[in-house]
Amino acid sequence: MLQQARILRFEGFELDPFQRLLVRRGQPVPLKAKTLDVLLYLAGHPQRLVTKEELLEAVWPGSFVEESNLSQHIFLLRKAVAAAGVEGSLVVTVPGKGYQFTAAVEPVLPPMPAQAPGPMTLQAVSSVTRFVVEEEIVDEPDAAAQALAAGEKRRRWLLWGMAVAVAATGAFVAIRVNTASLPRVASYRQITHDGNNKFIGGTDGSRIYFTQESPNSIDEISVAGGAAASIPIPVEYRWAGDVSPDGSTLLVISQAGGQGPGATLWSFEFLSGSLRRIANAVDAAWSPDGENIAYATAGGDIYKSQNDGTGVRKLASAGGYIKSLTWSPEGGTIRFSKDGLLWEMGANGANLRPLLPGWSKSATQWSGHWAADGRFYFVADGQIWMRKERSVLGKPVPAPPVQLTSGPTIWDQPVPGRDGKKLFATGRTQRGELIRLDSKSGQFQTFLDGISAEFLSYSIDGKSLAYVSFPEGILWRANPDGSHPQQLTYPPVYPKGPRWSPDGTRILFVDKTAEGANAIYTIPADGSERPKRLVADDRDAETDPSWSPDGRKVVFSTTPDVGVSSASELRIFDLATNSVSALAGSGGLAVPRWSPDGKSIAAMTLDAISMKIFTLATGKWSSLNTRSVAFPEWSRDSKYLYYVDWHGAGSLVRIAVANGKTETLADLKSLRSTGFYSMWMGLDAEDAPLMLRDIGRTDIYALALE
Repeated sequence: MLQQARILRFEGFELDPFQRLLVRRGQPVPLKAKTLDVLLYLAGHPQRLVTKEELLEAVWPGSFVEESNLSQHIFLLRKAVAAAGVEGSLVVTVPGKGYQFTAAVEPVLPPMPAQAPGPMTLQAVSSVTRFVVEEEIVDEPDAAAQALAAGEKRRRWLLWGMAVAVAATGAFVAIRVNTASLPRVASYRQITHDGNNKFIGGTDGSRIYFTQESPNSIDEISVAGGAAASIPIPVEYRWAGDVSPDGSTLLVISQAGGQGPGATLWSFEFLSGSLRRIANAVDAAWSPDGENIAYATAGGDIYKSQNDGTGVRKLASAGGYIKSLTWSPEGGTIRFSKDGLLWEMGANGANLRPLLPGWSKSATQWSGHWAADGRFYFVADGQIWMRKERSVLGKPVPAPPVQLTSGPTIWDQPVPGRDGKKLFATGRTQRGELIRLDSKSGQFQTFLDGISAEFLSYSIDGKSLAYVSFPEGILWRANPDGSHPQQLTYPPVYPKGPRWSPDGTRILFVDKTAEGANAIYTIPADGSERPKRLVADDRDAETDPSWSPDGRKVVFSTTPDVGVSSASELRIFDLATNSVSALAGSGGLAVPRWSPDGKSIAAMTLDAISMKIFTLATGKWSSLNTRSVAFPEWSRDSKYLYYVDWHGAGSLVRIAVANGKTETLADLKSLRSTGFYSMWMGLDAEDAPLMLRDIGRTDIYALALE
């Protein structure tokens, strides 16, 4: 009967297998597609043990899938049920075996009409779609007349339901037709030709304003191309922002105080050359009428002020790292990228929500921008996508983005031209060159023949090397001189931060799960097995693993609520007991590094300003006096911590743990770095700093739309 049921009812829920919809008390319960598949199978087999193998085969037939994917969907299902107001869990884990759906399921069979309707035809009259059911005239025996009368009401209800279904299908077809008529890229034209790193701020329709990273300047260039010219703006480490709707004023971010709380927002008038300080902010955007500015702070708060910086009002506390703020052309919506995913809210701060929940085409969406007429929204994730902004009866209708570009070029910062015919974006060819800091000369020199690789990690005995090729994202094992490389992973796996186990048999790394959350994986150093989750049942985002010197434990960062960076803490996984415990006093810390002597754990604060040291013997934390910090690494003798001081132009620094004395090893102002995180620093087997120098090219292009 369950297999024939139209609706499955349990605990106030109604599950429709045909419409693939879960509803409770009239409200839809959002579920990912695979999470819904898991629920359908469990609810279809209630009150019995469903083994993991059975469930994996039912949901992913004929495919190899890690059990961690199944565990993640069970977690998402439980979370959705709890959010719908149900106490307790409807799905019970049977340790080592599988799962049991504990709720009583009531199958509801569909009503059966006394006489099946005849063939259905569809007639379009003006803008109204009519549904006409043609019935054959049949001489019914008198005995059937009563049954026909009794079934007439049910038949009308069935026909109404069929009409709704066909109407929905018509709407879907209309959407597909509209999608087919979306603009496409007709041609590409290169506007700049120097290949230097650059970032588009905005356009006034005739000029494009952009940032040159090194040497730092804000430049302008005609939308038709030609020679670029620098704009004399008297702030340090300046970055071009949005251009006012009337083209008179440019927003400028100064990173003289760093990319964190010290970043400041200014407005610069082209004609008068006047400069006005607005606020402490890391990103900003003009309202479509030019009367207001929305800006984001380093702490993830979003504010609105008048165009002169007065009348400040807090809109939302979004949290995380915010960039690419943009205002909809009609002024009612603000969108932005938070921790690499796009979000939106009302211009008054209401209804804060993800823009593309469950969109699996991209792990990160760092920038987005509306077309001038508001009909389209352009998204960049390495390629450029276009989302049609649709509404039905005044309500927005979600539409998946459609891909505009493809190929090896990495596209970012799409800024539509004001005529609606062009799209300006940066196009980047990625390539790195591995370099090593020579202690005698203080200069960087190519290392391992300058291979394009990062995240280098040496085994404790120094006999093996692991690295990740860039930009391909493949984990390799090789001899210390880079010879005889052996491929360990294959796309779509993209390892970050590989770490050798002390005995040299395994390598840890970080990658995304199928649901997009960071997780720690382990793989044999000889590549004999596929990667597996280190902590199989962990529901939280995991990053930055570091082995204890005895190889018995791993310390790592975790974020219990994905995307809420303030919830970060450090945890220790015991391999012998498969247990996880929080490291006392580690709230708000990340990037842990276990010292080679086993006595301490270093970690950096979430604002990337300072580091703390946890002494295992005393169980106490102490602070190191740093100005800013990234990519911390212990020296082999545990006496120093090496790191990147990203303040200003940046430098390589090491600090003596015993007395806190710092030593600048190299100035990075002339170094163009690259990598998965735009920069990386590690140490070789002799504690010489390694980095990945950018030898790729970045230029601005005009994409003609038709």
